[in-house]
Amino acid sequence: MLSVFTLRVNTDSMQWVAPTDRQNHNLFALARPRTQAPADSSALPALAASLARALDCETVVVRLRNWSHQWTSAQYGTTGLGCLLEQSIALTAADHAGPLIASDAAKHPLLRDHPLVTSGAKVHSFAGIAAFAEADESGLGEAVGVICALSHERREFGPQATALLESFAELMASLYAQHIDLYRHAHASKALEEDVETTRRLQRQFRQAERMAAIGSWRLSFDGNQISWSEGVYAIHELPVGEEVPFADAVDFFAPADRATVRTSIERAMETGESYDFEADFVGAKGTHKRVRVSGEVEIVHGQPTALVGVLQDVSDKHKLIQELEYRAQNDALTGLANRDRFTEKLAHVVRSTIESRAPLGVVLIDLDDLQSVNDNAGRAAADALLCRASAILRSNWLMGSFAARLSENQMVLLLQNDQHLTDLPSLLDRLAGELAAPIEYNGKAVPTGASLGATLLHEGGACSGNELLEHADRALYTAKRNRDARFHIACALACGDCEVSDNQDEPNAHRAFRAA
Repeated sequence: MLSVFTLRVNTDSMQWVAPTDRQNHNLFALARPRTQAPADSSALPALAASLARALDCETVVVRLRNWSHQWTSAQYGTTGLGCLLEQSIALTAADHAGPLIASDAAKHPLLRDHPLVTSGAKVHSFAGIAAFAEADESGLGEAVGVICALSHERREFGPQATALLESFAELMASLYAQHIDLYRHAHASKALEEDVETTRRLQRQFRQAERMAAIGSWRLSFDGNQISWSEGVYAIHELPVGEEVPFADAVDFFAPADRATVRTSIERAMETGESYDFEADFVGAKGTHKRVRVSGEVEIVHGQPTALVGVLQDVSDKHKLIQELEYRAQNDALTGLANRDRFTEKLAHVVRSTIESRAPLGVVLIDLDDLQSVNDNAGRAAADALLCRASAILRSNWLMGSFAARLSENQMVLLLQNDQHLTDLPSLLDRLAGELAAPIEYNGKAVPTGASLGATLLHEGGACSGNELLEHADRALYTAKRNRDARFHIACALACGDCEVSDNQDEPNAHRAFRAA
């Protein structure tokens, strides 16, 4: 008697059990996968052998689709017939809905003209069925598996054979569904691994970018209790990565003059949502003085503000470069004194403040008379040494509070606002002229020099422009240069005769006349 059984397959074992009621073969309909992965064919030989014994047939062929929708095959029987059949007649069942059974294949309309039926191979009996998935509206779908039994002799296949074939079809559909699930899990796992690796790669790139740009990101919760830093922020603070730093301690890394700005900017951002971006002085944990750029803005999650996020960047090199460029744009390259543009700006500002405060102001023009002679006789280096010495004299401690500049090749200027300097201006000019005219030592030789000074005064309550003061000082300088015995001359900006003083006059009278002015 024909025995009917099915094969239950799990990951640990295979066992035969009694078949269940017939189920719709569309139960296992699934979407077609897009990526290739071979179907597991380990159960197919067992299926072929089981059906051969159950139906008493010499040859059984089993085929199951893999992920690329190529057929994976297994067969039972040694006649070689299966190899021919799997190329043609076995797939006949795939074009048929339900079991395809023929005790006499020569009389079946789908089989009778097949070469294996009409040829000497003489397939007499045939029993096969296809497993379907991805059912469409008609209730049928693409065949994902097929199993068929063949015999040279006549075999009578009754209802039990039909039920057995249907059970095998359900089993193959189940195997196909399991392959899909396994692949999807494997694909999801691989995608997760790829996402993790992508995240790690982006993190590595971000860390490299942070190091190259000397930049880092941070996040501060609204309650101030949670603060997180990237590696770049730790590097700027000169702290080990991961060290916990309270918010108050983090603010203390800024210079005292900038701490209030940091706190105020953060508080305003939390209250109003206003972002901020500014530069501040900063001292790292190892004592390194830096210039940092601080920026922050409110983080919005689901329409609600949750934290402040921002960036901290070490801009020390950029800040130093800008300072150097500004210094070069405003100062003489050789002497370091302010250049003409900076002096003009400074003079206009000082004149305005002097007039508003009704304070006195002195302008002294200095001409290094022998600069060209030193250059011609001792060389350019000696002339440069003379200019540098004059610059050092104008920045001496006894002239502290004054402002010096270089106006041209051999002319310098001094702004005097200190009352002590202006109270006894002739004595100051006499000392200054003496120091500027002293010989310089160059290559072991004394090189003679000379200097002429012309000064003008803007008295309390006076009103002159900067250009007018320079014109008065220039006329005084011309007077001093014209008088070979005079090293300086003073001309009042108001043209009062009592202020006309030169160093070849009687000193007590000169001081008395200056004080009277």
